[in-house]
Amino acid sequence: MPRWSVAAEFFTTPDAQWLDDFIHVPGLAFTKIPATRREDWHSTAQPKTGLAKWLRLFGQGARAFAGRPDGIITCFPQLAMVVAVIKRLTFRKTKIIAHNFNLGGFPSGPRQALARFAAKAIDIIVVHAPSEVQSYADYLGLPPSRIRFIPLQRGWIDLPRAEDPAQPFLLAMGSAGRDYATLIAATMARAIPTVIVTRADIIAGLDPAPHVTFRHGLSPEACLDLLTRARLTVVPVGNLATASGQVTFINAMMLGTPLVATRCPGTEGYVEDGATGRLVPPFDVAAMEQAIAALWDDPAARADLAARARTFARAALSDEAAAARLQGLIAELG
Repeated sequence: MPRWSVAAEFFTTPDAQWLDDFIHVPGLAFTKIPATRREDWHSTAQPKTGLAKWLRLFGQGARAFAGRPDGIITCFPQLAMVVAVIKRLTFRKTKIIAHNFNLGGFPSGPRQALARFAAKAIDIIVVHAPSEVQSYADYLGLPPSRIRFIPLQRGWIDLPRAEDPAQPFLLAMGSAGRDYATLIAATMARAIPTVIVTRADIIAGLDPAPHVTFRHGLSPEACLDLLTRARLTVVPVGNLATASGQVTFINAMMLGTPLVATRCPGTEGYVEDGATGRLVPPFDVAAMEQAIAALWDDPAARADLAARARTFARAALSDEAAAARLQGLIAELG
């Protein structure tokens, strides 16, 4: 019976739920490998991984090999790299699928050399933007066939829309690769009430504006509540190398909140301009201002975009959809 270990930093117990729980194939077994310490990957993301964390990852990676599984599925690049290094140093034949592989950038020098050394032992790397297939292949020195695009998934969010027509506001959230300066400038002329939720250090670097309210330190529940009440949400992205902003706009799609976003690697393969959202060129204040104004003043257009986005999210961005694709990768590796 094929046995696969599934390791992620966000697993706190062996019964944590993830994509493998949606795969039901006779004779295929999964074992979760939890972390020894709870990690909030979104709020603790740092440019470099410290020694203490690397040691924890090596411990988790070693436990993933216990019992000699046929394969290991990892989440996030650091753990994938650790498991791959262990595989190379111990001459194992264990298959590795590196899911949620988002480096955030392409550093050169020793970090690239280490990434290339590890990547040679990874059988399939899963990225969440179509353009990343070639860029990651080039960076890691791998054939593009080893890099696969699978849309990022989210557990379905079933909260009711509760927009307040008396006090409408525009919402923007997130920290990775955001371009809030363009958004602030695009909402300035009409003074559209805007709420920006991001890290405190990012807020400190932005110019204040009377129509903008900055928030930080909110719980996930509070963020989702804001998203259900916003007239529309904007995901302004300045990262044109790798995927950014996807969690925010996927949540918006699932909740039926109308969306404006930057055309970039993160939105490619997810947002279809004029069908499931509005896309604008990067750093283009005028285009963003026009897209926001068109939706702000047209409730019918907002409702149409939101309905199409919600249908797409249900079909393509759910746990079930991603699990079906992951099942296909496992079958491919045998």
